[in-house]
Amino acid sequence: MVRARTRLLITVAALSVFATGCAEDAPLDTLDPAGDKAQLLLDLFVPVFWVAVAVFVLVFGAVAYIGWKFRVPKPGPDDEHFPGDYPDEEFPPQTHGNFQLEVGWTIVPTIIMIVIAVFTLATLFQLDDVDAAPDGAAHPEMEVLVVGQQWWWEYQYHLDGDTDTPPDLVTANELVIPVDQDIRIYTTSRDVIHSFWIPRLNGKRDSAPGRVHPWTIQANEVGRFAGQCTEFCGLSHAYMRMYAVALTQDDFAAWVDNQLTSREPLQEGDRHFEAEQLFLAQCSRCHAIFGVTSRDRDDDDVPEMDDLAMYGDLESYRDYPDLSQGMYLEDGNLTAGAAPNLTHFATRSSYAGSFFELYAGAQEITEAGAYLELPGSPYFRSVLEAWLRNAPAQKPNAQPEQARGMPNLGLTEEQIDLLVEYLMSLD
Repeated sequence: MVRARTRLLITVAALSVFATGCAEDAPLDTLDPAGDKAQLLLDLFVPVFWVAVAVFVLVFGAVAYIGWKFRVPKPGPDDEHFPGDYPDEEFPPQTHGNFQLEVGWTIVPTIIMIVIAVFTLATLFQLDDVDAAPDGAAHPEMEVLVVGQQWWWEYQYHLDGDTDTPPDLVTANELVIPVDQDIRIYTTSRDVIHSFWIPRLNGKRDSAPGRVHPWTIQANEVGRFAGQCTEFCGLSHAYMRMYAVALTQDDFAAWVDNQLTSREPLQEGDRHFEAEQLFLAQCSRCHAIFGVTSRDRDDDDVPEMDDLAMYGDLESYRDYPDLSQGMYLEDGNLTAGAAPNLTHFATRSSYAGSFFELYAGAQEITEAGAYLELPGSPYFRSVLEAWLRNAPAQKPNAQPEQARGMPNLGLTEEQIDLLVEYLMSLD
């Protein structure tokens, strides 16, 4: 009875652990590649999996057969030990060494591992290759710096591939790329070790502070592909998600043109003027809106809020904790560059580390134009209001003493309404 209960508990625990890996709202399907790099991984995985299955069947089959063949018979009614314990049996004849078997079970696994290693290394080299961009590509030399931090992702685009200069544009949570084009990305971190993973487009690559790791991402179809940080990085690690959004070349060019535009400060009397002033008073210490959050500073060494130089170049991220890498301290508080740039907030389909969906149609980005048409479509207003009302209650990530995570700003309901309307105007 005790053994039966133990087996039942183990089975229930195993099923529970298995079930926790299933999430309908954040599907991570490694067996449904949407790009050439992900297809390479699947092509490697399938034969290695079946080799592992064959080895499992042979080894455990042999163990099961030996256990059955040389089992001690259970005492029966006519046995002198019945109904007591199993009788002690003499050991069967022992075999001490078998040269042929020992050579066989040494050489065969070695050959199998060598073959697997050869194909694995070949795949790894291919995963890191960047093929030439297709004809007509809007930005054929583009490279992207992917910066992880607790608990969201930042993307710095170098449209001309020159990573020795500050980026041309900066966005957050969603890596937007053109289809059918290999994109060189570099992963790094501002704090602890993270790991960048979009399973339908490629494998995972660690993002470590003080290091820059090259990687490649590529999609063959228009769509929005879910990802997840896969290195435990603190309190809200499970809520540190991301998306890669693949657009047609024309849509991507239009998206870039829009992202490169800055905003003009609103004038008194404008519909969102009061909200913009509230943003400047409450939010601009951490968030930037290019064209709006510029401020004069006494320190010439500290770039202004609207200056892309505050994000640094690729080399500055190897000098961690060099403050030129896109975040700096002012009076002990973390300032712009360490919070998402909100210049075009309404053009994104998710926010807060992609933990919250912004638009009802975000999951339906499968056709040309769909992503660009999100601004102005129905959005989850109540969810955004709840985030502004008390962010730590929605996503447990606020650590004011470490200047990480969005704190509770103590906004009134009227202020929340103003900010929601203002943020949704940032397209």
